[in-house]
Amino acid sequence: MWQAGLMAAYSIKKLRQEDRVQCIQYALDRPGVLTVLPGIRGKEDLKELLKYVDATPEEKDYSIIGEFAPADVTGKCVYCNHCMPCPMNLDIGLINKYYDLSLAGDNLAKDHYMNLDKTAKDCISCGHCNSRCQFSVDQMSRMKVIKEYFGK
Repeated sequence: MWQAGLMAAYSIKKLRQEDRVQCIQYALDRPGVLTVLPGIRGKEDLKELLKYVDATPEEKDYSIIGEFAPADVTGKCVYCNHCMPCPMNLDIGLINKYYDLSLAGDNLAKDHYMNLDKTAKDCISCGHCNSRCQFSVDQMSRMKVIKEYFGK
């Protein structure tokens, strides 16, 4: 779950090298996160990520990340999983992702959705996800739509 927060920050825009420090700090500031383990492809990635250790508080300030989010994402799931944890253990971001990919014509997305242990049908509409969503997505309604779409 914590990884989703970091991935959301990474995916908001193509990052410059110096933005990685901000994304690491962003992930570390999430509730319950004790460590961050970004992917490393080689020595150059490792050198860049180690810059975090000596970064100043100003360099770690990730408030600018919020400016990268396009205004038109309000009400749309961006799979960040800030809505988690779900009391029913739904992977809300993944359910939304498979739905959106399926709508876009990805035939494998439906198969992946159908193989999930918990699907939109397991949503109890408790509202926990809605209260935590930073993009004002009505996940309770969306889960009903996804359940109807996939029939599960």
